[in-house]
Amino acid sequence: MDENFINRRQMLGVVAAASAAGLAQLAPNAAQAAEAAPGAAAADLGTSQAPTIKDVKDKVAYVTGGSSGIGLGIARALHEQGAKVILGNVDDKQFEAALKMFPANDPRVATVVHNVMERDSWEAKADEIEKKFGPVHILVNNAGVGLGAGLVSGTYNDWDWGMGVNFWGPVYGVKTFVPRMRARASEGCHIVTTTSTSGVLVGLPVGIYAVSKIAATGLMEQLRADLATTNIGTSTLIPGITQTNIGQSESHRPEALKNAPQPAAPPRAAATRPAGARPAQAPPVDAGPFWARPQDPITVGRLVVNGILNNDLFIFPAPEYRQGVEARAAAFIESMVPFTPIPANVQAGIDAKRYLFTPMYSQEAAHRRATRKRDIKGI
Repeated sequence: MDENFINRRQMLGVVAAASAAGLAQLAPNAAQAAEAAPGAAAADLGTSQAPTIKDVKDKVAYVTGGSSGIGLGIARALHEQGAKVILGNVDDKQFEAALKMFPANDPRVATVVHNVMERDSWEAKADEIEKKFGPVHILVNNAGVGLGAGLVSGTYNDWDWGMGVNFWGPVYGVKTFVPRMRARASEGCHIVTTTSTSGVLVGLPVGIYAVSKIAATGLMEQLRADLATTNIGTSTLIPGITQTNIGQSESHRPEALKNAPQPAAPPRAAATRPAGARPAQAPPVDAGPFWARPQDPITVGRLVVNGILNNDLFIFPAPEYRQGVEARAAAFIESMVPFTPIPANVQAGIDAKRYLFTPMYSQEAAHRRATRKRDIKGI
């Protein structure tokens, strides 16, 4: 297993532990209350956007970063439900291995070399895909890079690369495909963007990566609000620890954005341990494919397909991070201190719907409570 992947896995473990510590400061029944309370405002705010795609069979799906990891898992899950899938990647090095995951010479599978950072390439790639399979019904903005650069220590090259792939790539995808999808108003379409738990919880020493994923998460939330009355559904995939090759991202960094070589660090003395001793490892988790960590990309992919069919705003394959999200939400709420009582005349003029900004969140919460039971293969 790649050392970078192991380090990332350890870091995610640290943030989970820290989140648990933060949760202890909440009321003991906070999680149960959040699950049970339907929200008084939800009843008169309407329902969430209905699913725009009820069956992916024969639908055309373009998955950027689709030749490995989560992207390949999503492509496989779409394919097993009958979709036509196009695997995009910045080069063709992984296509041979990726295509082995599908039947040989399958007419429902194609590949396209595509650098998502190149804004001017998107329209041409969309045309290329349409010529092969027809108009795209499902866009999966999955291409992403992992970099450990900090906010201050990182270079402008790090910023340009991390934001270029992780944020601007999805922006270009949205700008390219939304008009094409809207022009076919009678056909249901859907857009998924892969972000990260670092897109909702900060704390790991991967500042630029976290900011890029936070930006991508915000992009998809606003897009949901903008497209709520259209034929296009939207979902934000927020994965946890998954089997990917994100630790090898540097091998794909463009030459123009590579940093100057740094002086080599002095070698460290190798740690020793008693003969026969085994290296420290986290205890195995034997709880089936869904709870296995790192998670299998096909498991994540099937959750994504299910999320598309239900038009879920958020897809969280790793619910253990709920404690961190609750702690973050509590920090927001507890910081909104009125300090003095709201004057009666002000209170009387407050329009609850206005201060929600959008009914989207209340509607989504009600939608997820009403659809708790899901039939998902292997889960």
